[in-house]
Amino acid sequence: MKVLNFVSVLCLFCGILSLSSCLGDGGNTLSVYSTGSIYKTETGTPYMYIDRAGLSVTSAELQSEDFEEGDRLLASTTIDFDNQGTQVANYIYNASISGTHQFDCDDYISDNSVTSFVSDTLPILYTIEPFVCYRRDDTILTFAYTKYDVESGEEGSLKLIQPKAYNAEAQTDTLYLVYDKKNAETSKSTTDYISFKLPQYPLDTDINIVIRYHAGSSNIPTITGDKTSRYFSFTYNRPNIN
Repeated sequence: MKVLNFVSVLCLFCGILSLSSCLGDGGNTLSVYSTGSIYKTETGTPYMYIDRAGLSVTSAELQSEDFEEGDRLLASTTIDFDNQGTQVANYIYNASISGTHQFDCDDYISDNSVTSFVSDTLPILYTIEPFVCYRRDDTILTFAYTKYDVESGEEGSLKLIQPKAYNAEAQTDTLYLVYDKKNAETSKSTTDYISFKLPQYPLDTDINIVIRYHAGSSNIPTITGDKTSRYFSFTYNRPNIN
């Protein structure tokens, strides 16, 4: 895994998608800098579905890595549509994929012993577009964040917690984004991305998801807040595709 540099983080923090095309004079290319998910063909060949472009790509370098289906990546991808050669499938483009950075994709935690929101303050928390991704077998949220470094001992953690069961009657759910900085130094920090898998909610239903969090700086439009947390919400609606 390559170290995530500050410039790449800043690009997605600012909501910048590096997307360019060149048409005419025999040129038909697309370049995109985005997060994506790993899938595999029926024969086991890995490919990446690019979140922002909605396209599937692969390369010799990607196929040489030991990725598992569902892994999350950040990468720069260039597709030359005029020079595809032999494709592993007609919907998967051959591409140049570079600067690959793998980041965590964690399950949410159901914990009804959590009766109140308690979290350390994240220095920075940003949502990354598309914030909600309806993948083949699950639905995920993606954040970019900065956490404090720990010189020794247990690393700090960021978790998505469901403290109560989904309220089917009200069609709403409240989740806690909880940061535990452990024994961290506040003078040093690391920036990374993280995705969280959401609970399995009913299909084809508008569900209001409220997330409580605590961050010093954020690009998230908040509903309200207090001394312990801020709130934001979004509508979840996973289509039922047979």
